[in-house]
Amino acid sequence: MNKYRKTVGVVLGVTIALLALQWLRRHTDRETLQQRFWNPVYDRLAALYDAVDWFTGNTTQRLRRPALRYLPPAGARILEIGFGTGRLHVELAKRYRMSGLDLAPGMIALTRQRLTARGLTSELKNGSVYTIPWPDAHFDAVLSTFAFSAFSDGTAALDEMIRVVRPGGAIIITDAGEAADGNLFAHGLAKLWEFLGDYMRDEVPLMKSRGLQVKREEYGPWRCVHCVSGTKPA
Repeated sequence: MNKYRKTVGVVLGVTIALLALQWLRRHTDRETLQQRFWNPVYDRLAALYDAVDWFTGNTTQRLRRPALRYLPPAGARILEIGFGTGRLHVELAKRYRMSGLDLAPGMIALTRQRLTARGLTSELKNGSVYTIPWPDAHFDAVLSTFAFSAFSDGTAALDEMIRVVRPGGAIIITDAGEAADGNLFAHGLAKLWEFLGDYMRDEVPLMKSRGLQVKREEYGPWRCVHCVSGTKPA
């Protein structure tokens, strides 16, 4: 009986959330939707994110890993933007001098707990990607996985990321989006993410317009995930 009640509760919760999302989509723009719906969900359900990823076979965590090959050697100073529950951040803190920026206090608290439990350190700050609270040319690389599509102004976000990375350093972005071959499955998933409030974009033109040397690779189901690395001119 308890299991049945929990199942009913989950179904009702998801149904209510989808109805609220549909109402917001009809009555607000995407930026307002992000602020009123997704940001609170992201913050208050921090502890459930890993459970959802576990249920899907750690898909999100596995899809983040290709970005690691673009990082500089161990010991470099790395900023991770939108680090979420901190699973990747904790792993990187074993090899790098880490800093992290996230909009959600709940995610920051969870990540700090994980770091402390493992005797690791990182400078974690609560703030916006549009006003990154570190000085110019402070990092060897800036990393963002499955967060850039939540930023309504991709150009402003990228400009701030470029500002805080040193000449010769890299900006590395992993996210979902359209596949280069235009396949219908990736296209459908991109449209779904757009309906949910995200901003599907190709970061390559953005980076090239800022003079970065760009590499891009696609992978995942129907090549619906991409990793883009842009190197700042020395």
